[in-house]
Amino acid sequence: MSRMKSLLAAAFGTAMVALVTPASAADQLNLYNWTVYINPEILTDFTKETGIAVNLDNYGTNEEMLAKIQAGATGYDIVFPSVHMQDIMTTLNLLQPAGIKDMKGYENIDQKYFLSKTDTDHNNCLPYNRGSSGLMYNKKLIGDTPVDTWKVVFDPPENLKGKIAMLDDMRELIGAALMYNGHSINSTDPKELMEARDTIIKAKPYWAALLTDGIGDKVVNGDFVVAQWWSGTVIQTMDTKPDVIGYAIPKEGTNGFQEDMCILATAPDVDSAKKFFEYMMRPEVNAKNTNWLRGWSTNKAALPLIDKALTSNPSIYPDDETFKRLQVLSDVGDKIKLYDKVWTSVKSQ
Repeated sequence: MSRMKSLLAAAFGTAMVALVTPASAADQLNLYNWTVYINPEILTDFTKETGIAVNLDNYGTNEEMLAKIQAGATGYDIVFPSVHMQDIMTTLNLLQPAGIKDMKGYENIDQKYFLSKTDTDHNNCLPYNRGSSGLMYNKKLIGDTPVDTWKVVFDPPENLKGKIAMLDDMRELIGAALMYNGHSINSTDPKELMEARDTIIKAKPYWAALLTDGIGDKVVNGDFVVAQWWSGTVIQTMDTKPDVIGYAIPKEGTNGFQEDMCILATAPDVDSAKKFFEYMMRPEVNAKNTNWLRGWSTNKAALPLIDKALTSNPSIYPDDETFKRLQVLSDVGDKIKLYDKVWTSVKSQ
């Protein structure tokens, strides 16, 4: 999941530290998170209260993060994988239990957001944030073209040629094509995956780019008219350009993503990590972070404190009908090789 890096990175100031291999030290917490995916004031406030310094490094995709950890990057304490990546990392013994059930604030978490198949006891990772990956569009340029369907990007009209951007993310892009074709976002049927491959390859000449960063700015200025993008980042952009930016959840369905907070098996400062978990479970802290993220909180105690413009927005907090159209990516085990094969074909075109 990228989170408006070009617009918001400056807000991080000294809280954002680029780390190749983060330093290990007592009372120093090292986070590895999606780009612009935590309120910088949260980190500053945590340090003021506890004296624990916080360093932050960023990634653009689950696969990028996993590759870096598997390549031997050490020193990180907490990562923020999507649910399916949490399951993969658990299977690879890259995470350790956080003991969430014994933490102060556990009672604030809505139990329905413990989605991991490898954490059925709800003890390892903390549900962090939910949202959707849908279609961001420029209201002034889209014209009469329907934007409530994946058809706008997979079978676009000629006037949108070169004006479409899609996520450079294997599971997101292939998942969108699967759902457009009427299949599960987690399909492991070779025929369905080949159909998704063909759908993407056919549409790709109409696309301007595959990206995980910078899409928001380009939709605002008209370089792109429509783009596959993450809801929180879209809403952040809509806050500043409500007359320009719109967002739609495709009627065929989409990824209702969730990221969790997890402690790495190699974490050098587990005690500080656990303090940060408890801090993030406080209703007022969660609400402050959610209001900045423009996200979908997993903390039921925080809901009364969250901006009503968020909780009443069905693009962020889906109504029952919209919720039914959301699927969550899951670990497909060794069938991921089928996805890798599709992705190689897509990227080579």
